[in-house]
Amino acid sequence: MIGMIMGGLLSCNDSVLSIKVHERKSTPTEMWVANIRATNAQDTSGMGITFSEEDAEDVDQPHNNPLVFQIRVADCDMTRILVDTGSSVDLIFKEALEKMNLHDIEMKPSLIPLTVFAGDTITSIGTIKLPVYVGRVTKIVKFTVVDRPAIYNIILGTPWLHLMKAVTSTYQQCLKFPNQSGTFKVRSNQRISRSCFIIEHKLRNAPRTLLCATISRKGVPACDIVGPELPGNSSRADQPLRDLIVQVNINPNHSDRCVGIGADLKESIKTEFIEFLKQNISSFAWSTSDIPDINSAICSHELNVDPTFRPIKQKRQKLGAERAQTVNDEVERLTAADQITEVRYPDWLANPVVVKKKNGKWRVCVDFTNLNKACPKDCFPLPRIDQVVEATVGNELLSFIDAFSGYNQIFMHPDDKEKTAFITDR
Repeated sequence: MIGMIMGGLLSCNDSVLSIKVHERKSTPTEMWVANIRATNAQDTSGMGITFSEEDAEDVDQPHNNPLVFQIRVADCDMTRILVDTGSSVDLIFKEALEKMNLHDIEMKPSLIPLTVFAGDTITSIGTIKLPVYVGRVTKIVKFTVVDRPAIYNIILGTPWLHLMKAVTSTYQQCLKFPNQSGTFKVRSNQRISRSCFIIEHKLRNAPRTLLCATISRKGVPACDIVGPELPGNSSRADQPLRDLIVQVNINPNHSDRCVGIGADLKESIKTEFIEFLKQNISSFAWSTSDIPDINSAICSHELNVDPTFRPIKQKRQKLGAERAQTVNDEVERLTAADQITEVRYPDWLANPVVVKKKNGKWRVCVDFTNLNKACPKDCFPLPRIDQVVEATVGNELLSFIDAFSGYNQIFMHPDDKEKTAFITDR
C-alpha cells in the first residue's frame, strides 16, 4: 500500500527555496488554536460537516480498510480509486489511462519526481486534466501520470479533497463535502477495498502481473480484472520470477568474462549493446595484470606533504593468522602485477587493516591516518550524491561501469612512493 506520496506541489515550484517560502506562509499553530477558540466563542449556528455512529451503520467492523470508491472520471466509471490524505498530488496510472481510450484529451509530457513512504523516488511521465463527477459536483482535476504497476487505478490526494472541501472518515468509511443541497456523503466500497489487498498480494508475489484497469463505458458495468486471470492468457502465477539482470558472455574464449544486461530491455537494444561490448572487449580489464600502466611523465599521484610535519612510523600491530594470510596473499598478487614493490628503511610507515566485506571476503586497507594529517585538506569536495542522482532524471537508460581498480593505472610520484609504505609479516 502507498501510505504517503510527496512531490509535485501545485502551490510552489519544486525547489528547496520555493518550498521554504511556501512553508513560511502557513499560520503558526498557536495562532491557529487561538482562532479556533475565538470561533467557538462566537455564534456557531452555521451548518458544519460532522460524523456520527449512524454513519458507521452497515460498515463491517472491525476493519482497517482504506477509502476506495467508484467514481466517474471523464466518460468512464472508474473503480479502485483510493482517496489518500497523505498524497500531495492526484495520480492516475498509465495503464488505467490507456484503457479509458481518451482520444480527444492529450497528455502533456512532464517529469515530476515523487517520493513514497519508503523514501523511493519515481518520476512521472506527464500530466492530464480530466473532469471528475461526484454528487452532482464536477471538478477539473490535474492528474499526474505514472507508469508503474499499481493496486489502484487512481489516487485522489489533497488537491482534489481541497477542491471539493471534502472531509474523510476511515472509521465511518465515507467522505462528506458541501454541495447546493447541503452535505453530500459518498460511501466507500469495503468489498473493493478488501479486494485490493488480494491484488497487492499478487503484485508482491508476482511483480510481472498485469493489472488491468477496472473501467466501464456508459451503460456497461465495471468489473475487476487481474492480468493472470484474463481469458485466453496463460497464468503467470506458476512461472518463476525473472532476474532483473542477466549475465551475458562477451568473450567466447573465456566463459567467465560476462557482463550484466537488464532483463527488461528490448531485444533490439539488448542485441545492440552486446555487439558493442564485443567490439570493444579490449577496453575491459578482467584482472589486475590486465590493467595497463600510465607513464608517470604523463600522470602521477603526488602527495602535498607539509615539510614541517615530522614523519611518523606506526608501531606494528599484530594480526590474527587468517588476516595475516589475507594480507600476504594480497601483497603477492599486487607484487606479481608490479603494482607495489619492497622498500627498506622508509621514513613513513603504516599498518595494514583487514575488514570483512558484506560478501564474507576480506578487504585489505592501509591506515594512512598520520599521512593524511600531514597533507592539507582539499578545498574542492566531492559532488553531492543527491545531485548526482537527480542528474539521471529523464534518462531512459542508465549504464553502470565498474572501474575495477582503475586507480592502479596511475602510479605514485617517485618522490612520494616511500611515504605510502606499510609493514607486513613477510
